[in-house]
Amino acid sequence: MKILALIGGSGSGKSTILDGLRGHFQNRASVLSLDDYYRPKSELPMDENGETNFDLPSVIDDVALVRDIDRLKLGESISLETYTYNRDVMQSEKIVIEQAEWLVVEGLFVMAYPAMKERVDLVGFIDAPVEVRLNRRIQRDGTERGYSEEEVRYQWNNHVRPADIEFIEPWRNRADVVIENHPHWEQGLQNLIAKMENLNPT
Repeated sequence: MKILALIGGSGSGKSTILDGLRGHFQNRASVLSLDDYYRPKSELPMDENGETNFDLPSVIDDVALVRDIDRLKLGESISLETYTYNRDVMQSEKIVIEQAEWLVVEGLFVMAYPAMKERVDLVGFIDAPVEVRLNRRIQRDGTERGYSEEEVRYQWNNHVRPADIEFIEPWRNRADVVIENHPHWEQGLQNLIAKMENLNPT
């Protein structure tokens, strides 16, 4: 089983690229989302204004993430409860993930943990202009997660962008494939697929 780390800042378009990978690889690829490894909200750090900061590597239970990856590599299946972003408008569901030729691990901080760096075979970085990403996040978090624009902009300025700069953007120059997701993402997706197909899964 080969492992692809699919990273990029908030609103970069990871879901779009994931859909493309799923369409190409079908049952040859499984997906793990870092979102499903958030620690309980009561354990998450708060900023100086008492607001929960969801945008630090420490908010993810990376020990559980690595444990599940290792179980998949051994041929076991894993079950997870999907993350609800602490909003009543979203319902959690139980999902089962099976071993496949490729495991795509997607999320903001996939490469922030030493144990992941040891396990990942390929890094794909999804990029888009900052203003485009902010507008996408305002739209998504308003319609899907029940956040006001004021809440989104607060998180963006105080949590999201600082995390981008410190933990995510440095990987742009270290990734195996960079996908420019604005205005067109199709060629970047094809480049990533070609790179994956050229690696022989074991």
